[in-house]
Amino acid sequence: MNQNNTLFSSSFVIYLVVNTMFFMGIGIQGIAIPWLLLEKSGGALSVGIMLFIRALPGIFLVGMAGDWADRYDKRKICFYMNLLQAVPMVIISFLIEQNVAGYVFVYAVTLFLSIGNTFFVPAARAYMQELKKSSNLMKANSLHETTSQVGNIIGTGLGGVLVAVVNATNTLAIGACAFLLSAVLVRYMKQLTNHRNASHERLSRRHLSLTVRYIGERKRLLTAILFILIPSLVVQVNNILVGAYVKDVLQLGADSFSLVSIMYSAGALLSGVLLLSAKNLGTGRKTIFTALLLLSVAQGWFGNTYHITAAASAIFLVGFFVVMSRSWINTKIMEETEEAFGGRIQSVVNMMNSLMILSVGLVIGISASVVSYPMIYFSVAGIGVAAAVLSWHYFKDVNEAKVQSNVAKEEKKM
Repeated sequence: MNQNNTLFSSSFVIYLVVNTMFFMGIGIQGIAIPWLLLEKSGGALSVGIMLFIRALPGIFLVGMAGDWADRYDKRKICFYMNLLQAVPMVIISFLIEQNVAGYVFVYAVTLFLSIGNTFFVPAARAYMQELKKSSNLMKANSLHETTSQVGNIIGTGLGGVLVAVVNATNTLAIGACAFLLSAVLVRYMKQLTNHRNASHERLSRRHLSLTVRYIGERKRLLTAILFILIPSLVVQVNNILVGAYVKDVLQLGADSFSLVSIMYSAGALLSGVLLLSAKNLGTGRKTIFTALLLLSVAQGWFGNTYHITAAASAIFLVGFFVVMSRSWINTKIMEETEEAFGGRIQSVVNMMNSLMILSVGLVIGISASVVSYPMIYFSVAGIGVAAAVLSWHYFKDVNEAKVQSNVAKEEKKM
């Protein structure tokens, strides 16, 4: 009971509501933008271009985003980044609806959204890491993932209805309200004191290069950052192809696209709830191996479905195992990171994710017009299976690692 009281502090509850509203806005625009591009251009390549543009701020602004998250008031960063996402959505959607601007201006909306994301996510994650003690990090990460998916479920469901009722352009403007409400609620989050020390000050002056050195000196941290790219790869491939798959293969409309997105979020939500309620949270290599393996199977299954029921069931499992694997790995990242470097490490994670989007976004978009969707999904599933096998070696249990370390020390003494 005391642990739950500590976990559900008023500041953390407000943080969770802020996170929910933020991802509600993400969910709405996640339906409106791809569908608007598919309607106007008719192909998955336009969605690939959109994701290519989305990746750019995460690569070129990562140093600044991490530095700000560790040096300045994290609440203010979250507040202004919400506004940066909301205001352009309203303005540009109005211009497109009035035929003053073409649909290509949707790419401008994507750029603003990505900049906001690049700064918001590390600031919010670092705020949570500083607010919660290490004993509560796993449950806090589970709640973060759960509220993210609750917001996504509401946003994608509402987005699908709004696209059908008021069209995709007006849906963008309506989605801005979620970001505005998130910005208002940020003002009620508790202000935290920045942790500064000598190593932190040196890191802040040289930004990314010293962050990379910091990661390189911590093998388990580096391993966790690399492996978290696997669930991220699955998510990004689905971001590119799910809408086109529903439209081209299943030959269904935006309401079915919304349903599939909701089923993904529902699976992710269930995973978060189970992680939160579990008394003995498994964080060993068996957990991550199983999660990655089953995630790969589910991803391969989805790419070979030809009925909405099967597609919804497969994507439900994809969402479930994405969150299962991502929650564990993110917790490991935070456990291996000093609080003073929290924002920078989360920015590096975002940068790695953006680099992956940049490299696979256009490739997947172009490949979709050359090879079949099932072939792409099989390839991604194969990468996931290979990662699951490798994780068995690289993610050793903490106790096992300690035993091996003690054995090595004894051998040196002899």
